[in-house]
Amino acid sequence: MKFLLTISFLIQFLFPYSIFDHTNDFKISSNSYAASFNNNKIYNFLNPACNTANMDHVYSIIGNQFNGILENQQLYFSIHTPLLKNLYVGLLRTSIDDIYNTTNAWDDSNQNGNVELNEINYNMIGTFSHTNIGLILSKAFNFRNLKLGLNTKFDILSLFNEKSFSHSFDFGIIQEFKKIKFGFVFKDLINQTYWTTGYKNNIDSKFIFGTNFDYKKLNTSLDIDIINGDYMFGSSYYYYESISFLLSKSSTEKINIGFIINY
Repeated sequence: MKFLLTISFLIQFLFPYSIFDHTNDFKISSNSYAASFNNNKIYNFLNPACNTANMDHVYSIIGNQFNGILENQQLYFSIHTPLLKNLYVGLLRTSIDDIYNTTNAWDDSNQNGNVELNEINYNMIGTFSHTNIGLILSKAFNFRNLKLGLNTKFDILSLFNEKSFSHSFDFGIIQEFKKIKFGFVFKDLINQTYWTTGYKNNIDSKFIFGTNFDYKKLNTSLDIDIINGDYMFGSSYYYYESISFLLSKSSTEKINIGFIINY
């Protein structure tokens, strides 16, 4: 009975968990964290500086995490306005459903603190959900020879009878020298969560340095989380293949094969 409830609280309080950890972007390639990755065919929420000015996508995900305990839904799309030009939006929801609530199911009639079978009222066992709703707004822009990007992230969480609200920023920078790129990502800046209980907790900020380079058909990234000491390495090899489907004409497709190592 207590398993899902225990998992729910551990995820929220003991781990540096954020709903935005599930952000999968617009099909980022097999490279690593990509602090310096720049591809004209993706928009990368993990590093908002990885961008182009003309992305036009709708992308959705339905899945689960932690052996199916945490349900996960995501929807990403772009908005074009005269004032902001291109603004990228992500809507996220995670939930742990049907958590047993045994708060009112035990009547300690003899006041000995031990749960006995005749003290349990199974009709008083209900359920509740642990739900997160996330909104991420992302804007990319250029400044001289730099590629810059900014995420602003909002999160509303409901856990039993309590709720919380949090807000934070991500900021990314990319500088390119021929086929070598250098980038920085500042994640979860000014992050603080406010609970209806009056409690406040923070998600630790991250400062990630990355480098990415192309050699012929091989693309390689190395990213270092300077604050937490994490290392991420990835490489992908791409080639072009002529593909034909049924009666349609052949088309040339770019195919990527790659791997990631996260230490």
